[in-house]
Amino acid sequence: MIRQILLFIFVIGFIISIVPFSLEACPACKNLDEPIARGFNWSVLFMMAMPFTVFGIIGGSVFYSYRRANRNLNV
Repeated sequence: MIRQILLFIFVIGFIISIVPFSLEACPACKNLDEPIARGFNWSVLFMMAMPFTVFGIIGGSVFYSYRRANRNLNV
């Protein structure tokens, strides 16, 4: 079992060392000086952050309402 795990780790490490570090998701991301590429990068950032923001606001308001209701019951 240990031998298989070590072999797996070795193979993954070998594959990672072969793959060049300059791989990018798209060709447009290579030139960050262009306004279109910068806009694309910011749009990806906002798309990734929006679900956390929305669910954080909803969760925070539910938590606040719940705590406020319990505080009024205890008084």
